[in-house]
Amino acid sequence: MTDTLRAGANSAFIAALIELRVSAGQPSYSQMQRLSRVPGTPKELPGSTVSDILNGKRERLPDWGLVVSFVMVCRRYAELTGLPTDALGTVEQWQARWRAARNEQPRPHATGSYDLYQTPAEEAERRTTRTVARLVRLAGDGDAESAYRLAIIHLLTDDAAQARYWVHAAIQQRHPDAEAFSRDPSPIEFAANLSFAYGQAYEQEGPAKLDIARFYYRLAADRGHPHAAERLRILRAVPFSKPLPAPVTTEHRPGAS
Repeated sequence: MTDTLRAGANSAFIAALIELRVSAGQPSYSQMQRLSRVPGTPKELPGSTVSDILNGKRERLPDWGLVVSFVMVCRRYAELTGLPTDALGTVEQWQARWRAARNEQPRPHATGSYDLYQTPAEEAERRTTRTVARLVRLAGDGDAESAYRLAIIHLLTDDAAQARYWVHAAIQQRHPDAEAFSRDPSPIEFAANLSFAYGQAYEQEGPAKLDIARFYYRLAADRGHPHAAERLRILRAVPFSKPLPAPVTTEHRPGAS
C-alpha cells in the first residue's frame, strides 16, 4: 500500500480522535494529563504529546497505549461532567479502529462514502476527512451550524449515538432548525433532503468544492434521494474542467460554510 494511502488511514484515525475529544466535552490538555494519572490508565498523556498527535505533527500512528489512555480519559471526563458515554465508543471498538489503521487498511469512515470520478481515491479520502475534521473543530468552538451538519452526517451514516449527541449540541448552541429536526417524524428523509441541498450549495461554488458536493450528494443518494443520484451521474460524466449543467432546484437552500 502506498505512503499516500497509509497517510490517509492515519489522518482518518486522528480525525476520529479529535471528534472523540469534542464529544467527551473537549477536556483541556492539562485536564487530560491529570485524568491519565488515575490508577489503571496504561500511559500518562502529556499535554504536548496530545497536542502533537491531534495537530498532525506526528506522522506515525500513536501506539495503542496512548490511544487506549486517550479513550479512557475521554470517557472518564464525560462521566465526571455528566455527559452520556454511549456515543464515545468502547475500548474494544477503538482497538478495532486502531488495528485497521495500523494494518494500513483504510476502513469506511464514519462520515460516509465518496465517489472517485476523476479524483484519485486517496485524495478524495483526504478531502472528506478534512471536511469532517473541520466541522468537528468548529462545532467544538461553539459553531451551531457545524454541529447541525455533523448530526445530519452521522444520521445518514447510521451512527445514531453521534447524531443524537450533535443534534443536542446544535440545540444547546441555538441552531434555529435543530429542535425541529430532533422531533421530525421522518428524520432520514429530512436529513437526505438537507444533504442534497448542501451538495447543491457547494457545487455552485465551483470546481474547487466539487469533492465536498459529491460527499453530500452521496450521503443523500445512499438514502434514495433521486435528484442526488442524478447529480452524481452528471458529475461522473463531466470532467472538472468543463462547465456543469445547472443543479436541480430545491426548497432547502442552506449556505455552504
